[in-house]
Amino acid sequence: MIVPPRRALSVRPRRRIARRLGAALFGILIAILIVEIAIRLLFGSLPPGMQTVLRFIRVTPFTDQRLAPLPLYAGDRDYQTIMRPGARDEWQVGSMNVDFQVSTYSWWGGRVGFRSPQPETGRIDAVAIGDSFTACIVSLSDCWVELVAEKTGIPFLNMGQTATGSLSHSRLYWDFVAKPELGLGQPKIVIWQFFGNDYNDDFGLALVNGINQTPAPADPMTANQTWRFTGPLDTWLNENSAVYAMLTAMSRVGSTEVLFVDPYHIQIGRAQMDFGQDYLIRAFDMDEPRNLEGEQISHKAILDTRATVEKNGGIFVLALIPTKEEVYRPWTEPEMGAAVIDGLEAPRRRLLAFCEAEGLTCFDAETALTAAAADVAHAHLYYKDDMHLNPVGNHVLADALAAFLEEQGIAATVRSALAAP
Repeated sequence: MIVPPRRALSVRPRRRIARRLGAALFGILIAILIVEIAIRLLFGSLPPGMQTVLRFIRVTPFTDQRLAPLPLYAGDRDYQTIMRPGARDEWQVGSMNVDFQVSTYSWWGGRVGFRSPQPETGRIDAVAIGDSFTACIVSLSDCWVELVAEKTGIPFLNMGQTATGSLSHSRLYWDFVAKPELGLGQPKIVIWQFFGNDYNDDFGLALVNGINQTPAPADPMTANQTWRFTGPLDTWLNENSAVYAMLTAMSRVGSTEVLFVDPYHIQIGRAQMDFGQDYLIRAFDMDEPRNLEGEQISHKAILDTRATVEKNGGIFVLALIPTKEEVYRPWTEPEMGAAVIDGLEAPRRRLLAFCEAEGLTCFDAETALTAAAADVAHAHLYYKDDMHLNPVGNHVLADALAAFLEEQGIAATVRSALAAP
């Protein structure tokens, strides 16, 4: 009997195994492709946290179009965050249910984009400067800066920049308005808007610049991360694969996406409101050493800018914006607890005490917004699933701030100064 060589006996089994593995791999690839397509088709109905994770994934690898518009803003070493200049009616998103159009303009050839065009006359009569509450997460016609300008007759320019604090605002004001070599006419009034996370942002910019005294926090994007590719493959997958983005997000504990998800949902009047982001609770925590350091940075930036404004003959006004959790406290406190709401009030309360101690002119929007919110038949003032004021809230804020400027005689003084030859 002739016995075939051992090698000949093993060829067919190896081929069968290879075919089975190939079929399994092909099936897995087809399943992934189906999931990728399904996620894109169902994107608008996914939970908010998942939408946040996936919103900048490309619709296909062959186009630059994303599931949601890419943001106009980017990190910056000097100003923390800046908007890109040159946008013309570009769509932007706040939460996945908030979108609006934005145009941005460069001033003096700089890299920062502002929502107001550069003043061609070289004269800056009035400016409002602040974070996203000043840049406004609404169309420009509904932004409180434009509305206050209409109501008072004072031509405010909007210098707001998303995700910035007081240190950034002081640098922006100096570099684009007050710097003597610019040779500009100086504003007769500056409205400086404050939100409770400014202290946290101020520490963040100090950290970027390496001037922080308090140790840096652990990076939530890398802390407790269990796996991830690196290099060009990671970059490509993060832009093109929804499945990969979901898996990497699931592998992180305490990731930034989770921080910005509202865990509480209540019905107020005819509409639902979501609230209680972990990010806000952390960023407003005045027992946190990093926020306390940011507070000191912020106080110095405010006083330095006030001194500059007043030296140049202008009036400096601080406008404080509360969170939706504070404004809707009768509804949010039963869900979150009084201590948590008190914690969210702490940065604003502390700044009001600072205003009194330093003789600053300060307008607290909490009274007007809370009064409007108390009427449950009134439309909501904040977006359902976004921390910012919606168009209705911007109008309420503008009415109250314009009235404050008139009652304090500030508006009349500014109009008189602007009318002088």
